[in-house]
Amino acid sequence: MPFRISPFWEAIGITGSVIIGSGIFILPYAVGVSGFWAALGMGALAFFLVLSIHLAYGEIVTNTKARHRLPGYAELYLGKFAGALSKTSELLLFNAVLLTYGILGGQFLFVVFGGNAMAWSLLFFAAAASVLFYSRVERIGSINFLIMSVVVLMELGIAFFSFRAGSFSNLPLYGSDPFFSFGVFVFALAGLSIIADAREIFRRGNIEHKLKSVIILITSLPLLLYFIFAASVLMATGMEVTKDVFSGLSKVLGSRVIMVGAFISAFSMFSSFLALGYDLKKIYELDLALPKLASWVLVALLPAVIFLLTRIDFVKLVSIVGGVFIAIDGILVFFILKKMRAQGLSRVKFLPFGFWQRALLLITLTLSIVYEIIYQIL
Repeated sequence: MPFRISPFWEAIGITGSVIIGSGIFILPYAVGVSGFWAALGMGALAFFLVLSIHLAYGEIVTNTKARHRLPGYAELYLGKFAGALSKTSELLLFNAVLLTYGILGGQFLFVVFGGNAMAWSLLFFAAAASVLFYSRVERIGSINFLIMSVVVLMELGIAFFSFRAGSFSNLPLYGSDPFFSFGVFVFALAGLSIIADAREIFRRGNIEHKLKSVIILITSLPLLLYFIFAASVLMATGMEVTKDVFSGLSKVLGSRVIMVGAFISAFSMFSSFLALGYDLKKIYELDLALPKLASWVLVALLPAVIFLLTRIDFVKLVSIVGGVFIAIDGILVFFILKKMRAQGLSRVKFLPFGFWQRALLLITLTLSIVYEIIYQIL
């Protein structure tokens, strides 16, 4: 009999495995670039933004009978242009994130086993694609809940040892770019794409009303974990913090601790890939009307092909993904919910969505895109 847990914890597993993914390992470097005080402000602003978007999207999927992902909802409520924009944004976003998972997964396996990081990344892509071919959303949720629990314990353990070995004097209070960490925080907290999958789990369990509780819980707790982890790592490494965390920490905590942490982190990337890969597969199937086999092939091959053909700074990629593509998703969600509220289509409401909340959301999302284009892309 396959392992199963309750629908509530399956939903926590599948959403949490995406949110508590690669972002936490990049945050110490990003906080160092921004400086700790600026990062506190950027983290709080990112939290307000992401939680509002998550709740808004939860309200959309709860009050719409048709099964879609964001591109389908955008076309249904805003028209074909919005649907096409969302499809383009989502395909770029998902493949960029899956690429990030593959790069980091390969680097973590390289830390553990040595050899060639590129070869480990290719093996990572192949293994994740194979599991994804046979898995359903409930099974992925159950597996990911277990992996996520182990990963969180590992991250807290590394934070504890880093805190003991470090000093508050090593914390970089001010940095070279106070806004840099915003996009990384948004990336690290965002899990909008997977909310529709959590809704499917709740429909099967007949407890769909608990979706709001899952969204609030799984968006709030990671922020606390992120600050604990980033501050502790920076206390141990200071300005010698590295982009992949473990390279810099190995000098402080020793190679054995780092190898265990890197091995567990590779599993974290694996579980995140499964959850997000499943959702991308559903976008191909439900919103682009592609056959199941073709959808799986695209999920399996496209990120790996991009990895082979390009050389990307994954920290910069994460900042752009958070600041541009997730912001575009947020703007689309904003206008979808605004139209649903105006037409009285939202029976179950997840957030106030008053004038000031709408204004702050729209301004923040727009400025995020402008910043990333000027300072990261151009």
